[in-house]
Amino acid sequence: MAAIQKNSAQSWFQFVIVFIVGITIAMGMFKVPVNMPNIMNYYGTDMTQVSLLMSVVGITCLITALPAGGIMQKVGVKTFGIIVIACGIAENIIGALAPNIQILIASRLLDAVSYGCLSMVSVAIISANFTPEKRGLPNGIWVIWVSLAQLLVAQIANAVVPSFGWQGEWYTVAICQAVALVLFILFVKNPGQEAAEEAEVETGTEPESKASVLDGLKEPGPWLLTLCVAGLAFGCSVYTGLYPAYLMSPLGAGLDEVTANNLVSIGSLGGIVGSVLIGWIINRFRPTKRGILLIAIGAVSAVVFAFCFSIPVGFMAVFIFFFAAVSQFSMPIAFAWIPDILKNPKTLSMATGILMIGANIGGAFGVTIPSMFIDAAGGAWEAGLPVVVGLAVFGIACAIALCLFVQKRVLPVRPDLEGK
Repeated sequence: MAAIQKNSAQSWFQFVIVFIVGITIAMGMFKVPVNMPNIMNYYGTDMTQVSLLMSVVGITCLITALPAGGIMQKVGVKTFGIIVIACGIAENIIGALAPNIQILIASRLLDAVSYGCLSMVSVAIISANFTPEKRGLPNGIWVIWVSLAQLLVAQIANAVVPSFGWQGEWYTVAICQAVALVLFILFVKNPGQEAAEEAEVETGTEPESKASVLDGLKEPGPWLLTLCVAGLAFGCSVYTGLYPAYLMSPLGAGLDEVTANNLVSIGSLGGIVGSVLIGWIINRFRPTKRGILLIAIGAVSAVVFAFCFSIPVGFMAVFIFFFAAVSQFSMPIAFAWIPDILKNPKTLSMATGILMIGANIGGAFGVTIPSMFIDAAGGAWEAGLPVVVGLAVFGIACAIALCLFVQKRVLPVRPDLEGK
């Protein structure tokens, strides 16, 4: 089979399949919040125990990010992707049949593997199918996967749960993921296979061996990038995890539930618009200059984080739209930039695993740590901001350091990036 030409219609077809897979995997992750009351009633348990269905995923994602990168580098992207999707299907079936809440919580460990690792697959597929200057848009579109999945699971719950219970949603998501798995197996080409065919066509020789896991761990660039992403992810988690509560809190914005929910819906639209917008912006920047874009976005993010709990109600709708958009900016830039910060581009799989550590740190602790400061201050929401803004500034500093590292240590050994 001929190698796929980058930036072609075939490249976009590959991306669309992975995007569909991503939506079904995110559906598996976010089917829990819309069914929490049903699960509590079914097992006769409380909110604290049911909340573990979400928190166990975040913590497990953090733990598995690094070894998952090593596994993907060893077995290949497509095989790893098949394993990831299969874990999601297994989680849904085991969860639907769980005789008690403990088994249901344990099943979510499989969901952590599928949800936490799929972004690594998407980065590899996008990098293999698009040239550096064209990766921005697919990476920007990719981060919409969660927003679309959240919309879909709510509609599935309305259609299925009244007749089949919460287990009906688990089975429905399993069917969606099974269809996605078939599409992935049939139509997604392994980036390793793509590279091999390109090497044979261009040089007439066998491709060089894969990089080792140790080679990936020794790359400084991904570690600086993951620290940058972690610093910015805390503020993004404030939007996704704390802002709805702030809007309705008497010590916060003090809005009624209907108004607050309407504002959250506006924020969802802002997140989708922001994802596509940042993809377009990334493509306007040369691959070797995307660090400058990340620094600029980091600065804008820090300002937004600093004022998020002091916006007048009259300006709240516009601010939430912008806040939601900004919260989607940093990860697409990191995904698009990471192939070009490596001295050895063959370590991309491991590098992506390292990057996901930072993203998962923000997801796992971005709500908990600011909440500790807010509670300690008697519910004063502004008390959580110094740590959030401070970590964002730390992230900016790491982005600056990474830009300097790329200029001095990466570009001299990467002739493929010359002039880009």
